[in-house]
Amino acid sequence: MRSIRNAIHNPYAASHSMGVRLLLYWFTMALLLVAAILSILMAMGVLSHPARQLASALDIQQRNTYAALDAQMDELTAHGVAMSEKLGRELDAFLAANGIPFDALNDDPKTIAELETRLYTPLSTTLSAASCSGIFFCLNVTANTALPNADALRAGLYLRYSGLQPTVASEQDVICFRGAAEAARGLQIQMHNRWNPELNTALIPGSNKVATSQVERLAEGSLWTKRTELLDTWEHVMLLCVPILDGSGTVRGLCGMEISDLYFSLSHGTVSSSYGNMLTLLAPIDGDKLNLSGTVLGATNGSRLTAEGTLHIKPGKYYTIYTDGKESYLGRHRLLDAATSDGIPLAAVTLVTANTFRSYERGSQFAWFLGSVLFLLAMLVAATVLSRRFVKPINDSLAAVRGGTTEMVASGISEIDELLTMIRTRPAGALPPDVEARLCGFAERAGTLTGMERTILQYYMDGYTVKDIPELAHISASTVKTHNRNLYRKMGVDSFDELKVYIELFASCGRSGELLKR
Repeated sequence: MRSIRNAIHNPYAASHSMGVRLLLYWFTMALLLVAAILSILMAMGVLSHPARQLASALDIQQRNTYAALDAQMDELTAHGVAMSEKLGRELDAFLAANGIPFDALNDDPKTIAELETRLYTPLSTTLSAASCSGIFFCLNVTANTALPNADALRAGLYLRYSGLQPTVASEQDVICFRGAAEAARGLQIQMHNRWNPELNTALIPGSNKVATSQVERLAEGSLWTKRTELLDTWEHVMLLCVPILDGSGTVRGLCGMEISDLYFSLSHGTVSSSYGNMLTLLAPIDGDKLNLSGTVLGATNGSRLTAEGTLHIKPGKYYTIYTDGKESYLGRHRLLDAATSDGIPLAAVTLVTANTFRSYERGSQFAWFLGSVLFLLAMLVAATVLSRRFVKPINDSLAAVRGGTTEMVASGISEIDELLTMIRTRPAGALPPDVEARLCGFAERAGTLTGMERTILQYYMDGYTVKDIPELAHISASTVKTHNRNLYRKMGVDSFDELKVYIELFASCGRSGELLKR
């Protein structure tokens, strides 16, 4: 490689063997071949493989998404269990202090308001510590058992953040969405514009299942609802429900936390990538179907994904394909250790829009192809420049010899320089031994020619052709043919062309006279 490099940088500095020059030439040709093959492979998409790169990026993001959602749901479950235990203890203490049984709370709005005021503290404390948008509890009692839907109405408090912003919880405003008006006023909490005094548990999927559960551990009786509409609002939420037990282990109601669409989208923004924005979903997956209406979505910037319809799941070689028949997404999902109230497992899902990725894929392949073409052109230019640099000094040396210049012009190639040196130092008229022997033998054989044969040879030496001889020598064409056969035989040649070569060689050496001596 060092000799090749030296030849490129300073081809005139010293002579190099023809082998080195040929090595450099074929090395350049090899680069051209590699560039051509790479161009073909890039055009076919063999080397440029965005799908494999996307799969790697999705795997990394999916691990992050799963870890974040799994930690968040575990944290909320732990907070829910701890809050349930505090509420159970406070409930027992309140009933004992007032000397009443639990069922005596029915049809007693004043006592219910007092109880809600007492249970506000564990509720508020948990809300400020948990990663959620709202928190609630409801007891298996109602302020008016005479109402038509009294079986579904439950006394309790439901606190929510108002005007959510991507800031810390302490900077959010808390409002009362459900609860006794007396309790809210006493706690100086602003009322929601869709406030009601009690919760309608019929609108909380699985609430009856939680309220009637018989479990030893609260976590075992907990469940998540799929995304559901929040009564009297335009919002949708996903709820965690945990049973509330009294000192005897009897279920007295439920408590839990809310993750709203807005809160989830603020908590899980899109992740920018070369393949498009990566989206985060917390979704119920039933076999090969992802129910969007039951899914909470992270930020959806750069996509048209909405919480409507169903995505059909189809495994692919590098990623999973999710499609509703019109729009397709590429991604990954992994089941969490949680399920909805109807037993459908929840999954952490990472998606990118298929159209965005296809655009990147086409751009990537074009960039690879364009780069390969430019590399190929660069190699062609390099080959042309190198070839000219190698050939020019050789041509200059030969031109110097032809012009009779006494100054030695180096070609840069050792073998050619040696040959040119030998030609310059050779005595005038000297020929290589084997060539000299051939010329001498040809001159001796010329002495055996007859007068007419010698005349015909003279015409040929003067530049005439076979067709000119009959007129010049005043003989017939057949006689010329006979003389030519004898001339060729005596001179030891097989054709007129071979005879002309000897004639021109004698002329170039200035020895034509030797052929005409008798």
